[in-house]
Amino acid sequence: MVRLCLALLIFCASFATSKPAHAYAWMIRHGYGQCVQCHVDPSGSGPLTQYGRAMSEILLRTQYSWERRDDEEAKLGQFLFGIVQLPKELDFGGEGRVAEQFTKIENTALDREFLWMQLDGHAAVQVGPFVAVGTLGFAPHAALGAALTRSPDSNLVSREHWLGAWLDDSHSALVRAGRMNLPFGIRTIEHTLGVRSFTNTDINDEQQYGASFAYAGDQLRAEAMGIIGNFQLRPDDFRERGYSAYLEYLPAPHLGFGASSTIVHVKLDEQLLRPEWRHAHGVFGRWSTPWDPLVLLTEWDYVFDSPQYLPRRSGVVGYLQADLEATQGVHFIATGEAANVSTASVPPSWTGWLSYAWFFAPHADIRLDNIYQSLATSSGRTGALTFLVQAHVFL
Repeated sequence: MVRLCLALLIFCASFATSKPAHAYAWMIRHGYGQCVQCHVDPSGSGPLTQYGRAMSEILLRTQYSWERRDDEEAKLGQFLFGIVQLPKELDFGGEGRVAEQFTKIENTALDREFLWMQLDGHAAVQVGPFVAVGTLGFAPHAALGAALTRSPDSNLVSREHWLGAWLDDSHSALVRAGRMNLPFGIRTIEHTLGVRSFTNTDINDEQQYGASFAYAGDQLRAEAMGIIGNFQLRPDDFRERGYSAYLEYLPAPHLGFGASSTIVHVKLDEQLLRPEWRHAHGVFGRWSTPWDPLVLLTEWDYVFDSPQYLPRRSGVVGYLQADLEATQGVHFIATGEAANVSTASVPPSWTGWLSYAWFFAPHADIRLDNIYQSLATSSGRTGALTFLVQAHVFL
């Protein structure tokens, strides 16, 4: 019963958190295997470059026959729809995301909740080889790992703030330091996937402070980060130290595969209140198939957690996702997950997603997710069904 309750609590908590946007690994269908063209972060997600804003207008959203498409076609993709012209060295932006969530756990009543999932602003400055990024937002609930203030709810949050320098004129190599997303696996909008929660690498509030080196060449992209802890957590004993890294090879513009690894140590685990080593090592792949509308994404990781004087938790977690773009801006997404990470011998848990996303207007999209989980414990299985409706806008 303890394991069952814990599993259900993890399930419910995983959907009560806010989601940063702009982590679309399926952009590989357009030949964008690298992330550095569209994102300030060379490993993807977070603030867009001005080029990325233009691509969001040209490639991401639905185009309508009555629209005028000329040399100014990307203007609506700019900051504030192009009303304000920013210098090329400076970029501002913002994200707003709300959701209505319906959850039905087996043998319990239907739960309905309105969620403010994201309310963030960001700024990026690039002068010569130097770049600086900072975000500031408000989280009515959760996102405590990114909180600047210390309330149980309603906190100011900053998910990213870092300084860096490009080492070459082509902007293929970057060194930086600050609070950053961990370089591991596929950076994706579905931050509640098991591969993100079991490896502690989601883009909601699992960022860490440290220093990294990132490289993005024609056929290779990689990043390695030395982790010195999340300084927005207190006390220091709760902070992780170690490394996280990935390497991806792209033999063709529409195909990439790679490997990830992270090992960290914490003096005092927040739940177990004892020292712990945490490992995660895995592989991932992205493929824009010969049938142009279809992109496949997959990631599989081996997780190994070793708390002092307690049983080790280990096992495999992974997913396979198919993204079908029926027409530009309209996506039908099917995702299958499996996880068998525990301290005891139990059957695998599995999750199925059926999702729909429509980028229907400049700076705006909606998304529907139907998610069914079959949670395995030593005493049996419990089913949980979630329906999530999201609306998202960005400046």
